[in-house]
Amino acid sequence: MSKTLNDLELELRGVVRGERTPSPRPPEPDRGLLPLLAANLDLLRVIAQERPGSVSALAERIGRAQSNVSRSLQALARFGLVRLVREGKTIRPELVACHVDVDVANGSCHVVEEPAAAE
Repeated sequence: MSKTLNDLELELRGVVRGERTPSPRPPEPDRGLLPLLAANLDLLRVIAQERPGSVSALAERIGRAQSNVSRSLQALARFGLVRLVREGKTIRPELVACHVDVDVANGSCHVVEEPAAAE
């Protein structure tokens, strides 16, 4: 059952006064590698195939806002899939890993192979 605004206000006032503890928070959505990959496969494919010279060029190519692409790239970099290379004032995305092992039964995945060196 969802709470009304009045119920939430009463709960908050009770918590502030120390008369009660807050209700448990709903679980956070999964922010692991698998949902990140699913949301950004096109972005990764463009990096691998076209090697864009900047984040802005990548954003333009895939039709997403640059700020949105930057956030996605930073998350992908934390998982070791891309590297953000600074060249003067420009940041160029570079693919680091092109193979990921996905365990469908457990809903998990991890990077298993780096791309071949550029010729």
